[in-house]
Amino acid sequence: MTGRALIKRWAPWLLMAVVVALMVHFLDLHATWQAFGNLEPVAIAVTVVLYLLDRFSMAHKWNILLRARNVWLSNWAAFRIYLASGFVGYVIPASVGSDVFRAARLSIAGRSASKVSATIVLERVLGLLAILTLSSVGLVFVVLEGRSDLLPLLGAVLAALFVGTVLTGMSMSDRLYRVLKHATRQFAGNRILKMLHALHDEYVSLSKGIRPLFVFFVLSIVNQLIQALMFVPVLVSLGVDVNLLALFAVLPLSKAFIQLMPIPAGIGVAEGAQVVALSLAHVPAAQALAVALVLRAIDLSMLLPAGVAYAADAWQLRKTA
Repeated sequence: MTGRALIKRWAPWLLMAVVVALMVHFLDLHATWQAFGNLEPVAIAVTVVLYLLDRFSMAHKWNILLRARNVWLSNWAAFRIYLASGFVGYVIPASVGSDVFRAARLSIAGRSASKVSATIVLERVLGLLAILTLSSVGLVFVVLEGRSDLLPLLGAVLAALFVGTVLTGMSMSDRLYRVLKHATRQFAGNRILKMLHALHDEYVSLSKGIRPLFVFFVLSIVNQLIQALMFVPVLVSLGVDVNLLALFAVLPLSKAFIQLMPIPAGIGVAEGAQVVALSLAHVPAAQALAVALVLRAIDLSMLLPAGVAYAADAWQLRKTA
């Protein structure tokens, strides 16, 4: 195995180890352990309900894009596949594994691979824009409340939102695509290039449907609100004074950061990003780590229904084959 291959293989695990080591070094683990004694079962139950609502909302808005490209799934089937993809996501780095599973699963069932892949690409693009939009609005109000220390973060998020919006608009432009196609015409017979052209054609076609894209974007913001609310029951149970506006402003950014990390399910990095985000919302570090660990425990416990969904989906696929 070459040195580059070794680095690629072990870099995610090294990154995870570094983040965990930093948290152990800088955070008061004893205070975090004591915080667990204040947890209420009701808080855990409410968080689990919000978790399942989050999964269902994500599956529902993905199904909107699928139907816009005439790939018809029931909401239950979309929810089952989305849960099953979460099970796969713990094996393959970051969210890539779950995305590959969804595309491959529907392709095996006879759906167009380019159409399904286009919905997943657009899902990620619009989801990131929704995160930046929600965070920008939240940060504006938080800064107006007197948090001038967050001005640099607000500037960075607004800049990222501007760049992301411009690049997304360019990616949907037929004229720019024709320029790219002309520049690569000498490689037109390349199999990979053919696949990319087919994917882009579907992506552009999908992007022209204004209504489903608008509904998807709005639901993506609602989805981010649900994910931020998942932290609230545990925070309240730990006696933390919750500033909802601050949570809505900073927690979505941690979600965006986690998606960029090539680590299975973001283990370690997710907890670190959430601790930083909660600290920006003035949550004490010990309680922030406790909340992050509780959410990880819930996420791990959801592997059971996700595994059941994976098995049920495999059985459904065999039955219809």
